[in-house]
Amino acid sequence: MNFNFTEEQLQFKNTVKSFLADECSPDSIRDGWAAKKPFNHDRWNKIADLGVLSSNLPEKDGGFGIDQVALSLMIEEMGYAALPEPVAEQIFLINDLMPLLPDSIKEEIKNTYQNGSNFISVAHPLSPNPLFLNDAAGLLLFNEDSYQFALREDIDFMPLVSNDPSRELSKINSIQKSVSSSEEFEKINSAILARGALMTGCLLIGLAQKMLDLSSLYALDRTQFGKPIGSFQAIKHMLADVAVKIEFARPTIFRAAHSLLDNNPKFALHCAHAKYMSAKAAELACKNSIQAHGAMGYTWEMDLHIFMRKAWSLMACWGNEDKQQDIIYKTLTSSEEELGVLYTF
Repeated sequence: MNFNFTEEQLQFKNTVKSFLADECSPDSIRDGWAAKKPFNHDRWNKIADLGVLSSNLPEKDGGFGIDQVALSLMIEEMGYAALPEPVAEQIFLINDLMPLLPDSIKEEIKNTYQNGSNFISVAHPLSPNPLFLNDAAGLLLFNEDSYQFALREDIDFMPLVSNDPSRELSKINSIQKSVSSSEEFEKINSAILARGALMTGCLLIGLAQKMLDLSSLYALDRTQFGKPIGSFQAIKHMLADVAVKIEFARPTIFRAAHSLLDNNPKFALHCAHAKYMSAKAAELACKNSIQAHGAMGYTWEMDLHIFMRKAWSLMACWGNEDKQQDIIYKTLTSSEEELGVLYTF
């Protein structure tokens, strides 16, 4: 498989990277936490104006029609910046799923969507608490054997406390009115599970890389016994271990993205690999970064805790480690192919 990125894919990645460097600083995230308003509507509107929210919609619907590989590159940058707004959820869980949904639900979403500028929240048994429901136009809700779409005003919900203040979560109490369907449920459920796992994996890889970069800079700046702590073997090896974890996890992201793009029958397996490996990389990044920073890493003044808290929250989203292992094992034991073939492209 050719993992060389096209000029267009890199252009989308770099556009998002540049925008977030200017518009999503750690200080701006802290300001949202302090005001208890992590969803920054001004930043959301700028992202919409940039074309990101509709980037993977077909051109006839006002988008650019970009593929899952470009999406993965963009979403990794969103993880690197710890972007609070649910842009990744919008483009990967709504836009990318739209062609698979039945017309009844697709039309309801389109009627409230306005070329991607409105946010549609998502809930699933593996991610049951929707994000930013107060700011959403509607909710796409998956149950055990069906799915439904409801407008926000038809939903009774209550706020929940999240480990990451950037993630405003809700508990659904009841839905008064919705459009529901069980049409091709297994296919659509498998599609959103895979996309949820891959999306979360992309965010986690970006977060892991950011924590590694912060820790590397801190290790060069912080001195003990007259030397930068980065000159001590224990610190060097801890951060090197994180770098290796990230380097081994990142290719699984793009294999999974190519699997979705090519409609590879192994896409569920590849997305499970991506989420599992990315979560492991982020877990080690959290552990070793706080070791490198010491207790200072937990403080409000240090940026590290912003990225750690988001990583800790995302590790369990769209299937934790056990769930991804179950998917991988189920694929292994249900296939008629030789086991080794499952790990090829």
